[in-house]
Parts: sequence; structure tokens; C-alpha cells
Amino acid sequence: MVRKMVRGREDGQALVLFAAGLIGFLVIVGLSIDVGRFLWARTQIQAAVDAAALAAAQSMPDQQDAAQKADWYWMDNSGFIRSQGRNVQFRVTYPPGNKAVRVEASAEIPTWFVRLVGFNQWNVSAAGEAESQVLDIAMVLDISGSMCFDTYPQVEAQTAWMSPGRADRIPRLRQAIPAGGADVITIYLDSVAIFNSTSASANNQNFGYNASTPYYQRNIGGRAGTIMIDRELFTIQSINAANNSMQVRRAQQNRNTGQWTTKDAHAVGAQVWANRLSCTLAAPNGAGGPFEPYDTMVDAADYFVGLFDPQYDKIGVANFSNRGSLVASLSSNFNAVRSALHSMSPPNGATNIAHAIAVGRQILDGTGKRANAVRVLVLLTDGVANTYCGSATYNPNAYNTTSCSEGSGQSIAVEHAFNEAQRAKNADIIIYTIGLGNEVDHNFLDQIARMTGGKYFYSPTAEQLDEAFQAVAEQTHIALVR
Repeated sequence: MVRKMVRGREDGQALVLFAAGLIGFLVIVGLSIDVGRFLWARTQIQAAVDAAALAAAQSMPDQQDAAQKADWYWMDNSGFIRSQGRNVQFRVTYPPGNKAVRVEASAEIPTWFVRLVGFNQWNVSAAGEAESQVLDIAMVLDISGSMCFDTYPQVEAQTAWMSPGRADRIPRLRQAIPAGGADVITIYLDSVAIFNSTSASANNQNFGYNASTPYYQRNIGGRAGTIMIDRELFTIQSINAANNSMQVRRAQQNRNTGQWTTKDAHAVGAQVWANRLSCTLAAPNGAGGPFEPYDTMVDAADYFVGLFDPQYDKIGVANFSNRGSLVASLSSNFNAVRSALHSMSPPNGATNIAHAIAVGRQILDGTGKRANAVRVLVLLTDGVANTYCGSATYNPNAYNTTSCSEGSGQSIAVEHAFNEAQRAKNADIIIYTIGLGNEVDHNFLDQIARMTGGKYFYSPTAEQLDEAFQAVAEQTHIALVR
């Protein structure tokens, strides 16, 4: 009997302790849930007003459009606040200066469990202010020879750019070439005379070239001749003038791009290209083009200029191939900047990214610079760095002017470009890079941008350049100032 009474008392005590523990556990769980709701509400309301302020600032000084954008971004980013909160307030105001937008919001978030101890709601609020930055922008554009390859694939070459020389002397295929097959084949043309001379005067006649700089297509003096049919490159092994045939090796490397061509099919009548060529020699209108992707790049750069406000911003332009060149100094006269863009030299030459950065820096340090402006360099290229200034050992003095004693070599050119990017960073210049097409070095351009606090944007095709430039403008144009 005594044992049963003791056990009963023990069971009762355990039940009381369990109940007390359960209540404590539920209080902790309830408090965790309510505190979690409060923290999430506070995080979301701040993120929502920041997003609204940043979006609205892009429209300044158009306050009506700014208010509409602020409302859209608030609605898109404040779902929890609006669904769970009470007395939700949202307000947009405009500080003096007609550049900034201030967004404020507040709400009451009802509690679920802690109201049992007297807390019926959490009060959350946030404010965000953004403004359009005063910008000095140097836009630096690639005008190397590859910027016409989309229009004139025959300009691509193994050892040099190529052209037909004289239009009346372009050989054509007499028999079709199938895809694939052996590496070395015999091809039949309507004439091989243009490839078969070792005479300077004959080459002058065949190629329309200066007699002092003949270009032999045969393997003369250790130089194997190169021809292009459609996009495939061949090297000449031997020539049989008696039956207008040549023995050639297929699918050779394009040394401009580093890519190996493929054994494609070629139809009867296909042109067999030879001789050196620039984009202007290939174009029907000479320097007037058309050139792609160059022409689309210029139009996209024109569009980029229109994304800024001449009341606050200044833009300068440089271009580059073997070296960088000044096109337009910093100016708020955007019509003059656009005119300079559309008057640039046609594409030609190699890719000197180090000097491109240097000339961009010179623009930002030159005429029209402002002490209160954010300094931005926008670099667009469709290729890889393969040319540099001065000697192989980097010397900053080689990059202090628009002149350049050129050297070639990809690894050295890349090293020099990183050094010039570091100089830009030291001068408080932010570099944004845009890579165009499938020949760019994404990692290189990303590193150049990141080391200066900028960002890399990729445009697979010229038609997408507007989007890339728009993204750059959005990155540079506004900043949170709260």
C-alpha cells in the first residue's frame, strides 16, 4: 500500500513537470516563430524600398515615371508585407536637386503567440534613397579586323588577310569538294595561273599588287601559300598548271582566331580567295562598308549614349586595334559624341587591349574631367589581347600617350592589359567589359572588370549589344545613398 502511494505521488509530479516543460517549449517555439516573422518582415521591407528607390532613380528627373517604377518594384518585392501586415504605408518623395528619390514604408505585423504575453504586433519600417550619379564615361570600342568577319568571312586567313586582288582574276572551283574525307586532296579550278607565278611582275598583274611586295601563293622561300574557299582554309602542296589543279591540305588553322577550320562541302563555282585583304578592300563601298558586327556595335554605342543625361553626365570615346586612338574627348554634347562614333575608321588590325585601357584612362584624366564624377571605362571587344606597346617587359611609360610602339604575342599582351587595369583601379576608374561573339576570353574580361570593381557582360551576337549596354548603364547610373 505504501509503495502504491509513493508511486502515485511520483506520477503526479512527473505530469506537472511535463506540463510545465511543454508550456515552456511551446512558448519558445511561439517566440521563435513570431521573432522569425519579424526578422523576415524587416529584411523584406528594407529590400523592397531599396529596389523601389533604385528603379525610380533611373527615371529621374521624370518624377511621374519614377513614382510609377517605384510602385511597380514595391509591389513585386513586398508580397509578405502586404499579405501579412496591417496599416501598410508606402511613400515616394524627391529630395532637392532633381536627381534623388526617397522611398519609405512601414507596416504592423500581427503576432501569433507572443500576444499571450502582451505583444500584439511588430512595427517594421524602412527607408531607401537613391540618386543618379554624376558620371564621366570613356567608351572604348574594338575596331580590329575581325569586326567585319560576319560580313566578309573571306577576310579571315591563316597567315594574312586575303582578297581576290583583281575581281577578274578570282579562280573558281571546276569540281565540287565533298565534306570530310582525306586531309590532302586534289582540287580542280577554272584557272591556276594566279597561283603559279614566281615572278614579281606576274604577281603584280595577277594580284593587283605592288611589284615590290609580291605575295606568292606557292611554297617559295619556305612560305606555304594559303587559300580560302567559303570558310575553310587550305595550304597549297603543289600546282599542276596543265590541268588547272592543285594538291592542297584541308582544314587549316586560322591564326587570327586560333581556330581550326573544318572539312566542309564546297559547290562548283565557289570562289577561291587568295592575296592579302582588309575589310575596306572586301566591302563594295570601300571604307563605307557595310561591316558587321562593326556597324551594329556603332549603333549600340549610339544607343548607350542616349541612356545618359547630358545635364549631369559626360562621355568620351576611343577605339582600338593595333593601338588605342582618341575619337572624342569627354563632353556633355552628346550629338557631337554620336557624330564622332559614326565617323570612326573602318575595322582593321589586331587587338591591343592594354593600350585601349590606357587611352580610356587618358580620356578620363583629360579635357572635361570633373572631381565629383564617378569615373567609368566601358571596354567592348570581340577578340583576345594579342598586341601590346613597348617591350615584352611591361613599362608604364609606353602607355602614357596615344602613340604606341607595337609588339605582338598573346601572353605578353594579356599581362600588359592586367597592368593597365591595375593603373585604372589606382586612378579610381571602374571598368565594365563587354565581350561580343564566340572568340572572346570570358575569364580574362571578367578579371579585368572585377579587379576594378566593375562587371563583365557577354553579348553572344551583335544584335544583343543593346541589352549589354543597357545592363552597363543600369550598373553605373544609380547608387543607394541612404
